[in-house]
Amino acid sequence: MAPVKNIKKARRHTKTLTLINIKPIPLNLSCPALRIDLQPNRSKSKIMLLKKQILLNVLALITLQTVQAQVKEGRIIYKRKINIHRRLEDESMKRMVPEFDSARSELLFSADQSLYRNVKEAEDIRDQAGQDQDGPVVHMKFGGGDDQTYKNYTSEKMTQQRELGPKKYIIEDSFLHYSWKMEPDTQTIHGYFCKKAATKGHQGGAVTVWYAEEIQCPSGPEDYGGLPGLILQLDINDGEVVFTADDIDTKNLDKGLVHAPTDGKKITRDAFRKMMEDQFGPGAGGGRPVIRIIRN
Repeated sequence: MAPVKNIKKARRHTKTLTLINIKPIPLNLSCPALRIDLQPNRSKSKIMLLKKQILLNVLALITLQTVQAQVKEGRIIYKRKINIHRRLEDESMKRMVPEFDSARSELLFSADQSLYRNVKEAEDIRDQAGQDQDGPVVHMKFGGGDDQTYKNYTSEKMTQQRELGPKKYIIEDSFLHYSWKMEPDTQTIHGYFCKKAATKGHQGGAVTVWYAEEIQCPSGPEDYGGLPGLILQLDINDGEVVFTADDIDTKNLDKGLVHAPTDGKKITRDAFRKMMEDQFGPGAGGGRPVIRIIRN
């Protein structure tokens, strides 16, 4: 009877192992625009071709989105800030006028032309500095009040209206070209990614600009331009004169306002420069805003 007891005890510790037969399932990766079958009979050349096609499609999509985002017309309001004391040597005169003066100008632009001009504003009380004092009254005037610069990018011609005293003059000329040096610095102005460039001004001073390639207009304040985008900030002589975009409107351009000025007597650039220098001294016709201080 002992052997039987041992057999029952052995059965009590016996475990049953069940084998499950799992069949392989083919794997397919798919999406609405692309289906890739991972099969061993795909050659390397076909796989490389497929990768190239995918890359080209992605690049085409990025390019399309970039083109759609580019701005081709609009209105830019610039705030111009001038350091008056940088141009004054008379210390008594510096005490009579503020160190800085600001004004506004605008640039209207479309795909093939642009118009830059001053924005007419109410008289600034600073133009009457010293009126309530015992000293002389000082009036400050910066450049021509009705100056305009029109550019046609198809013909590469420029028409400028310049004001000198009570008279207006029209100057027709080709674009002024600058030798720009591209720099690696970047910054954002009013939501636009801007790149930095530098050159020399009309009188040899340092000129630094920040331009936005997203705005497809090679223009900027005054007669500066020639870059692959619109200038949103312009610095002349390390802060002596600074133009900064204060407002950007890309939806409400009145294209009828963008045309060449015609109010004035036609004159050559050299002749106008000589008139400026005769009245305001050497260098006055070099392109910088002229400060006229009148004592009463």
